[in-house]
Amino acid sequence: MDAALAQLSFGDAVLAFPLAVALHVLEEWPRFPVWARRFASPRYSDRAYVVTHIFAVALAAAAAALVRSFAEHWVVFAFFALVFGPGVFCNAFFHLGASVATRSYCAGAVTGLLVYLPLSLLLASLAAREGLIGGPALAAALLVAVAFPTLEVGHNVFERW
Repeated sequence: MDAALAQLSFGDAVLAFPLAVALHVLEEWPRFPVWARRFASPRYSDRAYVVTHIFAVALAAAAAALVRSFAEHWVVFAFFALVFGPGVFCNAFFHLGASVATRSYCAGAVTGLLVYLPLSLLLASLAAREGLIGGPALAAALLVAVAFPTLEVGHNVFERW
């Protein structure tokens, strides 16, 4: 396995991103909207979930293709800060934290733990190994990434603003 990882490139590994999102959506649907109506907002609709997550899978595919084709430092930073970080890394912690906070299964927690977090570690490690992003830039991308899902989930799920 170590030899296989040594041969794996960031460009190849990023192609797992859309598949990971699709697996996550399969775990969530239809349980997450039910959970959200119970614990977040009774107005959270199945339609809102479907529209958001069709877009999420399409965005994952487009972002993976873009960052694979144009693996420049600023593109990789934007990928981690605006797409992958909020949609995968932070999303995993949302589902795990929501499960703990509500003492109930928040659909998405399993793929968050078993797919999203390992993929986050893999992609960040490969990008750093290949010199596509450094530690300070990755930390900055993570800070930016935290803000986006806070705003998005606060608005779309909890309807706070």
